[in-house]
Amino acid sequence: MAKWVDQGEQDTLEVLFVATSPWTNTYLGMYTDSTEPGETATLPGGAAPITEVSGAGYSRKTLARGTWSRTGDYVQYAQQTFTASGGSWSNVYGYFIATTLDNTGKLLCVEHFTGGPFNVPDGGSIKITPKITCA
Repeated sequence: MAKWVDQGEQDTLEVLFVATSPWTNTYLGMYTDSTEPGETATLPGGAAPITEVSGAGYSRKTLARGTWSRTGDYVQYAQQTFTASGGSWSNVYGYFIATTLDNTGKLLCVEHFTGGPFNVPDGGSIKITPKITCA
């Protein structure tokens, strides 16, 4: 399951208790960092940036607000498929959830793939079922 990073924890507190406007949606992306991003990780361009997959048809997926399902102490979103097109993605190590489709928002959480990295050839896919725990 995805773990919260500092930005995600702080932004969630702002939304819940300080009345900051909630995100319309969240966004699913993938990273190529060989070690799992730590607590201080940020989106590319930030102080502790993760390295996002790029090129070959890659783009973040929209995770519509209100369509997550909750079971006990975690929420889960329907499986999402990323397919490389016009090239390959080498060594994809994990996924992240962010507040924006670009790098102007906050990094909420990350998960390093078990059994990764995955080298995705042109036409190949990675399927991700995002889960976030609150335990």
